Amino acid sequence: MSELLGKETIDSRNYGRTFGSRGNYSANDQILGRELFTPDEVRMLDNKYALLFIRGERPVKDFKYNLKEHPNVNKTPIGNGKAYMHGNVTNAIGSISFDFEGFKTKDIIELETKETDYEILSEEEVEKLFKEKIEE
Repeated sequence: MSELLGKETIDSRNYGRTFGSRGNYSANDQILGRELFTPDEVRMLDNKYALLFIRGERPVKDFKYNLKEHPNVNKTPIGNGKAYMHGNVTNAIGSISFDFEGFKTKDIIELETKETDYEILSEEEVEKLFKEKIEE
């Protein structure tokens, strides 16, 4: 985590002074690199904070949001709502129309499908299926 956070630069100034018959004084300026958070600082981070990583942005240290206080918590499992099921279709409506020009009524085949049975075919694939069914 410390590596993901990156480094920052720090200006450092060191002073030195000696006393005696020939007293001396010196100052030394340096630019140093330091991790934004050392591994120890990450471990000691208060539980009320979160470290947030967003692609293309610098890391953010922010307060955590208490989900139990969200106005729509009753729509989640935490608030006794239903769990969200990814990939389930609940309100799907669709229609497909075919131009059967050139086919006789007896050539049109009725297919039974379930609600979840569907496949998108090209015009060539549809024609091939019709020809196969007619030849049977």
